[in-house]
Amino acid sequence: MPFPPATKFLANIRLRYVIILTLLFALIFFLIAFFGIQKGKSNMRRVMEKQGMALLESLIHSSQNTVRANALVEELVGERLRDIANLVNRMEKDGKIDNRQLEKIVKESNLFRIDILDQKLNPKYSSHPSDREIYQDSTTSVIPSLTSVLEGEKREVTFGIEAKTLLAEKSYASAVKRLKTKGVVVVVASASYLESFKKEIGIGYLIQRISQESGVDYIVLQSMEGIVLASKKVERMLKIEEDPFLKSVLAQGGAKSRITSFEGKEVLEVVKPFKSEDIPSGIFRVGLSLEGYRQVASSYQKQMILFSVILFFLGLLIMGIVIINQNYFILHRSYKQIKTLTGNVLEAMHSAVVAVNEDGKIIMLNRLAEDLFGISKTSAINQDYRSILPDDPCLLKQALETRKITRNVETKLCTSSGEERNLIVGTSCLFDEENKFKGAVAVIHDITELKKYEEEAKRIERLSALGNLAAGVAHEIRNPLNAISITAQRLRSEFVPRKDQKEYRSFIQIILEEIKRLDGIINQFLSLAKAQRLNLVPTDMSRFLNQVADLAEIEAKQKGVQFHRKIHPLPKITVDPEELKKALLNILLNGIQATPSGGTLSLRSFLDDAEENISIRIEDSGCGIPQKKLSQIFQPYFSTKEKGTGLGLSIAYRIITDHKGKIEVKSEVGKGTVFTIKLPMRRNESI
Repeated sequence: MPFPPATKFLANIRLRYVIILTLLFALIFFLIAFFGIQKGKSNMRRVMEKQGMALLESLIHSSQNTVRANALVEELVGERLRDIANLVNRMEKDGKIDNRQLEKIVKESNLFRIDILDQKLNPKYSSHPSDREIYQDSTTSVIPSLTSVLEGEKREVTFGIEAKTLLAEKSYASAVKRLKTKGVVVVVASASYLESFKKEIGIGYLIQRISQESGVDYIVLQSMEGIVLASKKVERMLKIEEDPFLKSVLAQGGAKSRITSFEGKEVLEVVKPFKSEDIPSGIFRVGLSLEGYRQVASSYQKQMILFSVILFFLGLLIMGIVIINQNYFILHRSYKQIKTLTGNVLEAMHSAVVAVNEDGKIIMLNRLAEDLFGISKTSAINQDYRSILPDDPCLLKQALETRKITRNVETKLCTSSGEERNLIVGTSCLFDEENKFKGAVAVIHDITELKKYEEEAKRIERLSALGNLAAGVAHEIRNPLNAISITAQRLRSEFVPRKDQKEYRSFIQIILEEIKRLDGIINQFLSLAKAQRLNLVPTDMSRFLNQVADLAEIEAKQKGVQFHRKIHPLPKITVDPEELKKALLNILLNGIQATPSGGTLSLRSFLDDAEENISIRIEDSGCGIPQKKLSQIFQPYFSTKEKGTGLGLSIAYRIITDHKGKIEVKSEVGKGTVFTIKLPMRRNESI
């Protein structure tokens, strides 16, 4: 909304010029009045100022002492209650106590009750014998403080007793161990007993009492937010920020005085800042009566009051108008800036944010939330959250019902595309300045990729541990294998039997073949568990992938599987061709074995991610892998085939990660499996 010209003009006026002009006119009239008033008037005023400052100094010191004293009230009350309890304890030991005597002590000391209890908390003597449940908490258990005295852990203790009903009040009690026998003596005082002490020494009581003295019109303790404490005559005061004099006193920190107006009459006001950690800090203002001052120069004061009041209120009016317009102008501009900044911050966040009001209607969501939940801001704003997101992925329905904060709740979300995302959700409640509930906001972090990184880290850790085991196992197995192989060869050449030679040689050949197969398994084991030193060379990836496809196509034709290839022109990158060929063939052969005759297997390659990666996509139309087993296929010795070793995909995973690449898999039972391999282009920099 555009501002009218007059508003802009007032908003651009410098406030200090208005204040200076107002003060200049006020100074002129005050100077005329000052030089016209008798010398005795000025002397009287100086005396009054000194008296006022002395009174104010005394009031401030007394107030500070009072604030500190309030902190000791509960301790003093506790000591007094313990003294009474010890007195009753001694009287019981001397046999001078009964119920009537306890009632008398309660009445004279203005207490709530006194009880002498045995070891099981049954009353021996009591000023109120009918009530026995006062020393039980909300769970009907004995108050722990009493238990500590009964069990001898403490000799005396002071504790609070919560109210049993809404109309009752909290009590304070002291308990001491009985001298005569086992049990406790308990003295109880009501909350009003403590409050009476505070009232007698409180700052408010001090202000009211001093303000009743002759010559004192008012006393005010005022902070930037408004009046904190004041005498009875004071109903309202001009805010500090709207009074230049009060602002200057608060800024400079010293005591000052002035003549001002209060309830239609002039008073000498003495002002000094007041600081405290227990109550709001601000300034003390003491207004002193000027009745005698007026009697000395009534004629001059009438003129001074007339012109000064007119000028004062005119200046206030002008300043008020200027301040209101300037504040409105500044607030409007600040609101637009904050709104823009808040929107930019929310949109730039790496987390999804959704907020609802107390009625459950969406009032805000950022771009990431739109992408994550597949909703648009224009269609979701002011709509019921439960209808837009009925599954409550943001936990806002729960926040609206319980009005409690939730932190780091891990949940899962199935997107509109069928993809499963892992989320961490935290919610907070929204309250206004009056602490009224206004809604809730949720911050959602997508940790799907983080979960993948965690799984990869676990795989790498397992392979590392397996590598240490593999070196020792391979050494221990290969030595006896070599001995068996040498022995079998000697048996075949040096110890040929005279009979059944053909069968003998067949047995020896089987032994040698099984030794060779076992040695191959050991090599596979080592290849899986221990990272190999890659022989990196610049490789034409288009030519390399076509060579791998030729080998896979031969195997596919033998099984009757249709093989398709679509290899786009690719640049050279630095890889180990033999190791990478082994990895790709392991995946391709797995696809061929999983695909029935007549099915299809395809190999595609292309550049993606702004040409930072080479992507290789291998897709089959086989039986697919169940979702529960999908996360296990890269684990060593896990296989879905009856005679599979479970090492092929594990070796492929190790080789691709050695190349700083990534491998991803998606599968659906009955439809097939897709492997996507991404090799970084950055290796090309070392060519």
